Amino acid sequence: MASRAYAAWARARESIFEAWTFETDPANLQPKVRRLNREVAQFLREHPPTDIDQQRLQRCLDAVEAPWPRREENELRKAWIEERATPEDKSRHLVEAVERIGAEPFEPPQPLPPIRRKEIQLICWLAIEGEDADRARQ
Repeated sequence: MASRAYAAWARARESIFEAWTFETDPANLQPKVRRLNREVAQFLREHPPTDIDQQRLQRCLDAVEAPWPRREENELRKAWIEERATPEDKSRHLVEAVERIGAEPFEPPQPLPPIRRKEIQLICWLAIEGEDADRARQ
């Protein structure tokens, strides 16, 4: 059992190292933005409402380009498909919908610092043997 534990630890160490290394790259920490949100953001950029200040619009765009739960996405979809007289009216309606939904801009997590494999240490391990374990090996 002990010899298998060392092999398992080697695999676990490599898995930990790969997962940690993935989290050190800021590109891997970017949100997955759904198509609807990208379309709404593009529409808002193409048809910015003139009566909404740039800071408010930018905050709305930052919120739209963040990952959203399905429930909030469904609320945005309702606002998106609703007909309005002009593109500017639709943009204003979308900004108000995003604010009403309470969507917030995405705050990316800080990337982890790089590590070396030798920094990953096993603190303890435990093996349990008994009648059930003996039967499982047979």
